[in-house]
Amino acid sequence: MWEIYLLQGLAGGLVTGSIYALIALSLVIIYKSTQVINFAGGEIVMIASYVALFILLYTGMSYWVVVPLCAISTFIIGISFERVVLTRIQGRQAPGQSVLVAMVIATVGLSYILKGIIRPIPYADEVRTLPPMMAIDPVFIGPAVISRQDIAIFGIAVFSMIALFVFFQFTPLGRALRATADNARAAALVGIPVARMRALVWGLACGLSAIAGILIAPKILMTPDMGGLIILAFAAAIIGGFTNFPGVIVGGFALGIIENIVGLTISSNAISVTPFIVIILVLLVRPQGLFGGPSEVKKV
Repeated sequence: MWEIYLLQGLAGGLVTGSIYALIALSLVIIYKSTQVINFAGGEIVMIASYVALFILLYTGMSYWVVVPLCAISTFIIGISFERVVLTRIQGRQAPGQSVLVAMVIATVGLSYILKGIIRPIPYADEVRTLPPMMAIDPVFIGPAVISRQDIAIFGIAVFSMIALFVFFQFTPLGRALRATADNARAAALVGIPVARMRALVWGLACGLSAIAGILIAPKILMTPDMGGLIILAFAAAIIGGFTNFPGVIVGGFALGIIENIVGLTISSNAISVTPFIVIILVLLVRPQGLFGGPSEVKKV
């Protein structure tokens, strides 16, 4: 019997874990480039889900069109927020002082603004879900059962991660973004426009969150408060190491599998506390995460 639970938890966990990994990656690429933790990441996921819902309901477009439209919309939100808000906050930085706390608080403000935009919209106050991306016919993998939609979700999430890896590793723009994240001053000295790179990072991260939102919305209930799932992305990032891209992906898959196995073997009610338990255990054993580097002390 335990073999069935293990295989079912593994199959379902890989699907949900791939979405957690996508959201966690969006947090990590911002943090590595700007040292800012984006607390509005969950609301970006939420607003992308609602944009997708409205497009599907009122235009009847296919998901192949909806996904790029939502990614472009949130890409613009990310760039605009960085250019209009964060750049101005950073420009008012006094010599010898840090504005990181103010920038983090600004992301909290963005999260409330996005929720405030969605709440007055008709039907947004009702619990909804996105229509299935494709047929939800069951697919048997040994004794484990998943749907065709789950396979599509997993495939799109993994493809997005691979595309992100190829972009960062093999394109001039991706290498410029990596240089900015590693050492912004050195990047500026060799002619890389650091300010533009940081804005692009915010747009790219929000685009990733949009893809994750469209993937997860058919599987959960949509409300303006669904951005609370950002805690799952934080848990994935902490497990893997907040500055390690492969580690974050492993952390996302690990959290998804753990959650599913806990739900199958203990109780579905225990799923909600699982991320917090995992975070505490990882912080107690290895605060920098399983794949993180040596701990650093920074003055804020």
